[in-house]
Amino acid sequence: MTTSIITPVVLNRKTASKTMMIGIYSGLVALFVCLIGMVETFGERDIIGGIISMGHTMLIIITMGGGAFAVNKLRENIYVSTQKERQVPLLAGILVGMATGLIVGAMLAFFVFAAELVDMRSVLINVSPGLLEMLTLQKPASQVTLTIIILGALLGGLGASIFHIPPRIRVPLVVGLSSVVSLGMLRDMVRIVLSREGWPSLLLSFLVQNQGLSIAGAITIFIIAIVLAIIWPYLPAMYDKAVWIVVTYVPRVVQLLGCILFAITLAMRIFWFIAINDKDLPLLPSCQTTDNYSDVGLSQCMSILSKDVSTTTDRLGTNFATLVSSIITVSEMLVAAGIVLSVIFVLWQMWQHTKSTRTNSTFEDLDKALILITKRKISTFFGITLLVSLPILLGVYPSEVLVNVGLYMLMGFGLNIVVGMAGLLDLGYVAFFAVGAYSTALLTSPRASLELGMSFWTALPLVILITGATGLLVGAPVLRMRGDYLAIVTLGFGEIARFVFLSDWFKPWLGGAQGIIKIPPISIGNIQFIGPHRLYYLVIVGCLIALFISARLRGSRVGRAWMAMSEDEQVAETMGINTVYYKLLAFGLGAMIASISGAIFAAKLGTIFPHSFNVLVSITALSLLIVGGIGSLPGIIVGALVLVGLPELLREFTEYRLLIYGAVLVFMMLARPEGLIPRVRRTRKLDAQELSQDAWLHDETDIKNDSGVALAS
Repeated sequence: MTTSIITPVVLNRKTASKTMMIGIYSGLVALFVCLIGMVETFGERDIIGGIISMGHTMLIIITMGGGAFAVNKLRENIYVSTQKERQVPLLAGILVGMATGLIVGAMLAFFVFAAELVDMRSVLINVSPGLLEMLTLQKPASQVTLTIIILGALLGGLGASIFHIPPRIRVPLVVGLSSVVSLGMLRDMVRIVLSREGWPSLLLSFLVQNQGLSIAGAITIFIIAIVLAIIWPYLPAMYDKAVWIVVTYVPRVVQLLGCILFAITLAMRIFWFIAINDKDLPLLPSCQTTDNYSDVGLSQCMSILSKDVSTTTDRLGTNFATLVSSIITVSEMLVAAGIVLSVIFVLWQMWQHTKSTRTNSTFEDLDKALILITKRKISTFFGITLLVSLPILLGVYPSEVLVNVGLYMLMGFGLNIVVGMAGLLDLGYVAFFAVGAYSTALLTSPRASLELGMSFWTALPLVILITGATGLLVGAPVLRMRGDYLAIVTLGFGEIARFVFLSDWFKPWLGGAQGIIKIPPISIGNIQFIGPHRLYYLVIVGCLIALFISARLRGSRVGRAWMAMSEDEQVAETMGINTVYYKLLAFGLGAMIASISGAIFAAKLGTIFPHSFNVLVSITALSLLIVGGIGSLPGIIVGALVLVGLPELLREFTEYRLLIYGAVLVFMMLARPEGLIPRVRRTRKLDAQELSQDAWLHDETDIKNDSGVALAS
């Protein structure tokens, strides 16, 4: 019955025309990325060394995506026409996908054949011999034309068959392939992280080969990703069981002792990394005797240090560093011993099966609140541990990327107050970032016009107040504006701020095009935060403070007033909400958070110029909100990692950054307008709009069908 209903829908002329149009659009996209040079540029980086490059992977994804999109459109047509469950016969779906891929392959084959006959480089400079070699696999075009067409049809059919694979098989396969492609793209990051002595270097030689992943490494990554995807749904239950075992069998004293030792070790390691040496600690500390400077064991190290601690001040720093290294090593050994003893204790208790009520308690009988509190503590503890250990684990360049991500994350939290909570579209947010940076430079730099020479921590409260006042000045003229008008006016304010910093009128105070130089670094005592591995901790502290403020505001009376304003300003005014006050408050708080990011940015570079504060900074900050989810605090973190972190890791593709930004935003608006991690309220609102649109479409279809029946009768 279902087949008889669906088959005419699949075979009608409208479906064929839509399939052809999707194939043509996919082929045009494939030709576009070839003609602008993306395929050749991406082809310089291999996913699997000597087998497949990023350029080939891009064309494969476009072809498979075209087939999948065609089948998805077919499912929507079936749903609209029959109002039945969205299902497509396997053979029909594969045929539609193969037809789409066939069109893509034919267009690429025609392009290759035409490029062999006609010299296109005089008009299209990116049609180079390297591009043609990539498309033809270094063979004559006449020999591979049919191969390209057949390969396109097969890839289109493969993309269409994704919908017919059961989810329990489809999800692990997609996760495995995505993991291989992602790690192949981030090959340089993998090389930086694992380029250390010991087991990391062995793992690096196993995973990476020449310009990409090795075959064995790709297979291993694929298998591990599949296993993780399969066991992922069972991890919460396993985590609950592990917490239950810890709460039931491990004594509170052992738990507290392990936490204290682990916290001490982590704190000492961070202190070593920031204040003493940013290199890896030795496995065991190296102590030298005063007579022959030979290495001694750990048992003699403390006695040597105790004797040498009272020596001259020239050696005090070295002895202190060695003492810290010894404390860290000893504490790590104690933590490891405590973990081993805890595991032995748990196994012994389970083997003995004692009859006490504590041992015989089951998971259901245990207090659920205690388990929930314990889970929260463990998650928080290890989350903070991972967060503060990232510079130690990753290295200098990844820490630089994380610092840039953190700065945009700070701006995202501030912009989220203005856009996500208050509903005020601000495209000139870079002005507050610039005011924070210039205020820091004026107050701290000895070469600035004010010549105050303040420290960073003395100037920071003044910077926050100055930028907050600037936010009030910007917000006051736009109190009665909303939507597009507000966006245009704030965009103008952002550009006005940049030209003020650049103008010759204010050059004696702001430096003009030369900017302000010799901004001192941030310091705490004798510790100077120079380098990304040290600045990372300041950025993380700023992000945590902004996250805490945003989370508290969202559930407060102020946050509820902002939400009411964003839904309907007139209704909010009718309910007694002072919209003028709350708008100014949103602009002021958002500007204050942005000032912290600007202050750290100025101290990080040591020199600031007006050209660092263009409109692209505002667009990027707003884009990460859109991608992550407007109004969603976790979405800001994910959006910053996606839009700021990934382009920084793929520096050789900088010329295509704006193009990729635009493509990502278009895809997000079409496929997931609520964002990657949306706010619940916004998701419900968009779902309601989509349901109303579907209902309208069904009503229109019914009217057309009724009209056709009436005309036929």
